[in-house]
Amino acid sequence: MGHGARKRLAELLADAEPEGDFSTRTELPARALRIEVDGVGELPLPLRAPVTKKLIAQARQARFGRGEQTLSDTSVRDTWEITPDRITLGGPDWDRTLSEVLDGVRHGLGLPPTTALRAEPHALLVYGKGQFFLPHQDSEKDDSMVGTLVVSLPSHHSGGELVVEHAGHSVTHRASQEQLTFVAFYADCRHEVKPVTTGYRVTLTMNLLAERIRPADGNDGSPAADLAHCLTEHFTDPAEQRYSYGRPETTPPNRLVYLLDHEYTQRGLDWDRLKGADATRAARLRQAAGQAGCEAVLALAEVKETWDAVPPYDRYDYYGDVEHFDDCEDEECEGECLLDPDGEPGAERRRSGDFSDYELGDLVDDEITLGWWTRPDGTGGEQISLPVAYAEVCATTENKDLTPYQSEYEGYMGNYGNTLDRWYRRAAVVLWPRQRSFAARAEAGSASALRELQGHLDAGELDRARTLAQSLAPFWKHHGSGEAAAPLFAAALHVAVGLREADTAAMLLAPFRVETLAEEHAADLAAAAAQYGRTWAHHTVSTWFGPVGAYTGADRTAWLASLPGLCTALRTSNGDGDAVAAPLTEGAWRAIQHQLTGWLDVGREAERRAGMERLGAPLAHVLRACDPKTAKTIAATLRSRPDTILECLLPALRSVGRRPTTPSDRAPATHAFSALADHCETVLATSVARPVRPADDWSLPPAETCRSLCDLCPDLDAFLTSRSRRIMEWPLAQAGRQHIHSRIDLAGLPVSHTTRRQGRPYTLVLTKTDAVFTREQAARARAGADLVWLRKNWPRTPR
Repeated sequence: MGHGARKRLAELLADAEPEGDFSTRTELPARALRIEVDGVGELPLPLRAPVTKKLIAQARQARFGRGEQTLSDTSVRDTWEITPDRITLGGPDWDRTLSEVLDGVRHGLGLPPTTALRAEPHALLVYGKGQFFLPHQDSEKDDSMVGTLVVSLPSHHSGGELVVEHAGHSVTHRASQEQLTFVAFYADCRHEVKPVTTGYRVTLTMNLLAERIRPADGNDGSPAADLAHCLTEHFTDPAEQRYSYGRPETTPPNRLVYLLDHEYTQRGLDWDRLKGADATRAARLRQAAGQAGCEAVLALAEVKETWDAVPPYDRYDYYGDVEHFDDCEDEECEGECLLDPDGEPGAERRRSGDFSDYELGDLVDDEITLGWWTRPDGTGGEQISLPVAYAEVCATTENKDLTPYQSEYEGYMGNYGNTLDRWYRRAAVVLWPRQRSFAARAEAGSASALRELQGHLDAGELDRARTLAQSLAPFWKHHGSGEAAAPLFAAALHVAVGLREADTAAMLLAPFRVETLAEEHAADLAAAAAQYGRTWAHHTVSTWFGPVGAYTGADRTAWLASLPGLCTALRTSNGDGDAVAAPLTEGAWRAIQHQLTGWLDVGREAERRAGMERLGAPLAHVLRACDPKTAKTIAATLRSRPDTILECLLPALRSVGRRPTTPSDRAPATHAFSALADHCETVLATSVARPVRPADDWSLPPAETCRSLCDLCPDLDAFLTSRSRRIMEWPLAQAGRQHIHSRIDLAGLPVSHTTRRQGRPYTLVLTKTDAVFTREQAARARAGADLVWLRKNWPRTPR
């Protein structure tokens, strides 16, 4: 029944077609516009080649935007550009003429009558023979920008057609040679300029800005009773399961997400700037929402779909086998190992690009996530994170009928494959019953829901605040970390302190990650610890770290640099800040210790050293944040590790700089750093004092312990530890050769291994390389340099 309501709602809105389209065009006499360009003067229309060449002399190579970058690449955009500050527009009655054009554009694009358009010059563009602009989408350069107006100046040329496309439809505009040609289209429409074949194409591009001229009355004259009935049914009937498998019916859906056809940015998402059919449908939904007792907001959605797909050509041979590539270098496999050019057995390459000609089969899976929405009261918008369930989605235009912004094809992989992933960005109208407003907003991680809780606390309505907060438990999930989540965390933390209920407070704070914490949170953290106790504080902080060994990335490294300041702020705040600072430093040390242990087990020196060096500065940050007792314990643990720990300790000491010389410079961890510096000096001095390896000593340490306890590794270790043996010839089958290869590579030993493919079995030839000596010489030189630096910057304290 739930699906039936959504289907009828989509069908009802399908009839709400706008009067206009995604692109509109008009022509006016050339005398309507007088245009002057600095360095050229007034342009006589129609334009002739001599004047156009003067324009090119005053122009620069046009650039284009890609993400946050502004680029210049003639393989993408090849045209000349003159900036708007060098252009003057006028004419006998230009202002009135442009106003009439914009009024026609508003009607032609189907914008609501409550909107007025304003055109802002962007650039004068000159396309010569062979110049073009590949398909692209204009960025919205202003909060109120809804589209682009292209004014083609009359000139004698061929080619250079403007092609505008949206939702699988396209229209081609050819400029007049005698009149001004005005073409307007929505900013999210992909468009291109075809290569000019003769003459010059000259256009003035303008940004179309939408402004409200009178309040909307919420009633566009269309019947909304049927839509309201659909909404009531949707929020009353149990939610439909996509794959029920006999499961019982569930509770009604929490929301309805109606997907719009056009793309919008956060800045441009506004009820008064919706485009084409979106404006009509959204207005009807708002009217129906009022009748059905619902709230409505606008949202931005990220959509991913996975389809069964078939390429436009046959990749299978007569017997249905996938084409493979035999590129195996091992002669013993006799062609049994089938590799693709990327070296993955039995695989075809992942393909990316344009897959518009692929035949779609069944929809395998889809994911829709709302990342931004406007507030119900119309006061701006906010970042959210809300996955949308199947039973909550409704659309008149299917995703597959729109153009994805990214696609990836996975060929047949044996057990899966022949799938096409497509990604879309769509706007949506999101509706929910007013009585469920708090839960609907809170589930998305909305800061406004937390502000509502805080409002109840400020008004002394403690029981009401607790009841609402407890209702969040079933869906109050992960809300991210770092700067983006900091405002939400601050609001949740303030509410948690005010609730004066330990379990509910812990539930509110659990979804966040430790990277969200900053000095500005110290006061509330200390207050929460004082109110709920040290056991509560320790458990809550532990949840913020997540599992030990889980990937944390650059966010954790950046956060560790702020940890000393955070812990200082905690310890100086009113309350019990140390109850939070202690588990923070303990958790940070646990994570670094786990990583250190992993790197110490790596035999390949260059790889191990790079990993250990990266941990140097984070280790120093943790020690700075610790209290003296914890720092002393950490230092003792580090001194007990193998000597390769210096690959981390020396970078840590270098990040500190030098030993503090005045009492005011001394931090709680000063003694720990001094102890580590003394330990490093002892190890380095011992290393430098060792005798130089004799020229005839080719001995190496044995390889790491073999887990399989095979009978080959003892022979390998005997060769490695021998002072005189440099070469070992060893007849081995393929499995044995591969095992010895892996033992040498994992240990990072300076031993080459090659296979002499003669006889059966083949012979593995092991050769100790000159790196036996050069590595030791480099290590001795490095130890000497480190010792000099250490004695200069961290001299031993007299005892």
